[in-house]
Amino acid sequence: MNDTRDKKKKSEAQGESQRLEEETMPEDLIDLEDDESPIEDIKDDINLKVKLDEANDRILRMAAEMENSRKRGLKEKEDAIKYSTTKFARDIVTVADDLERAIESIKDINLDGNEATKTLYEGIELTMRSLTQIFERNGIERFDPTGEKFDPTMHEAMFEVPDSKKETGIIVHLVEPGYRINDRILRPARVGVSKSSK
Repeated sequence: MNDTRDKKKKSEAQGESQRLEEETMPEDLIDLEDDESPIEDIKDDINLKVKLDEANDRILRMAAEMENSRKRGLKEKEDAIKYSTTKFARDIVTVADDLERAIESIKDINLDGNEATKTLYEGIELTMRSLTQIFERNGIERFDPTGEKFDPTMHEAMFEVPDSKKETGIIVHLVEPGYRINDRILRPARVGVSKSSK
């Protein structure tokens, strides 16, 4: 029985001692004991900032990638519209070649005496003018590179012409004119190129 009383008194004394300590302890120290340590809070803040920076970086990269995809899509759409007639245009320029050959073959003939031939010639010229206007409206341009330096991206060399007056690689003869569609080569000009004999 005495042991139980002694234990009870001892327990009461310890409780009183702890109460006195808490009353005399400053409040900010009591808070520190209850909460996590300030170092842990700082570490958590740093980790959170690093994760936030990484997320912002990912979002910025995704936004840039989406913008690039949008611009690429617009460019592809513009090109598709701009060059959609390329295959047809490549075929139709041969008609222009045939009309030019027809005009060239009739040029030296005296048309005053032959009314039928004169009418035919005028019809071919009119058709050629109409075709040229259609080409212009659709961005198709004829080019004659005679006198220019040979460029394999724009010209197709059909033969070489020995020439002591010109340097090698100058276009001296036009076999067929070239055509462009909106700054792209539709058909290279077929040409004869000088070969210096020096």
